[in-house]
Amino acid sequence: MDGTGEVGERAAAAPAPPLPGAAQGRPLPAAPAAGAPCLNCGTPLLGDYCHVCGQTADVHRSLAHVLEELLHGVSHFDSRFWRTIPLLLVRPGKLTRDYVMGRRQRYIAPVALFLLTIFLMFLVFGLAPGPSVPEGAIQVDGKAAAEADARLRRELAELEGTLAAARADPARAGEVAGLEAAAAIARAALQRMERAKAEGGYRSSAGTLADLVKEQSAASNVSIDTGNPAFDAKVRESLANPEFVFYKMKQKGYKLSFLLLPLSLPWMWLLFAWKKDVKVYDHFVFLLYSISFMSLLFVAAVGLAALGTVPGGVWTVILLLPFVHILVQLKEAYALSWRSALWRAVALSVFAVLTLCTYLALILLLGLID
Repeated sequence: MDGTGEVGERAAAAPAPPLPGAAQGRPLPAAPAAGAPCLNCGTPLLGDYCHVCGQTADVHRSLAHVLEELLHGVSHFDSRFWRTIPLLLVRPGKLTRDYVMGRRQRYIAPVALFLLTIFLMFLVFGLAPGPSVPEGAIQVDGKAAAEADARLRRELAELEGTLAAARADPARAGEVAGLEAAAAIARAALQRMERAKAEGGYRSSAGTLADLVKEQSAASNVSIDTGNPAFDAKVRESLANPEFVFYKMKQKGYKLSFLLLPLSLPWMWLLFAWKKDVKVYDHFVFLLYSISFMSLLFVAAVGLAALGTVPGGVWTVILLLPFVHILVQLKEAYALSWRSALWRAVALSVFAVLTLCTYLALILLLGLID
């Protein structure tokens, strides 16, 4: 065992030294002299920091020092922030390669940046208002309303007949819960139609697209049949309340955002399968920084949308930015030629769309059945 290991073991086994002046209530010394024991592990100090545990030799017990530590922590993060974000935006390949090759202390770690940007993205997504229409703008004429009323009454009558038959047949006991939920949805929809008719015309009750989806699903989802009555009942119940489904999707999306990494990793491995000098770790760093950029781009797009009218050319640039970012990140991170980076960027963009669709489908499914 080398000398450093022996020193570490002795430091770990040694009892903690008494705090100078602690028993008398006096403040700790501001700057222990060279050779004094480290107050954390007892190792003789050689400088301003302990070479075994890393604790600073300069220890204070004052409110001013609390403020000093706070400012130091913020400025330290701030310095790494301003080194990381500009590179993430304009030279993501250099950022990725620097971190992979060991130049890490100057940058925000990719996992930390991933978690920070994902949280920011879902926070903005959750606060952004949903699409809406003016009150009463969604209207149905008298003939269409009468047809919808007749169709819903006919479907409700058929559904109640099926429900009665299922209740009478012990072999169909598993269907009763789903049929009861579907009948309840149909009755609620019929009541809304009757109320709207009494008020002088059928229209959306709250003037939002989500309400229209709710009303339409209540009238149509009674025919859902996947062969699993319990699953059918959950789907009908969820579609009767699309706002709650959307809320659950946002919650699941944030909690399961880490799935984007294992879903994307096979594509990265496939693109570099024959390159022996490329490690799986390199792909993880690439993906973490890439997804972080996409999250920030989403936040910027939501911010622009909130401003109101934005020229169409701006949206075109935003749609092209993901591909351009992937291209320049691939080229510099993996030291590729422009030709090699280009075909990989095209392939990876296609794979990214497939991965995102898979992820969204999973979140939608969980939002419906949870």
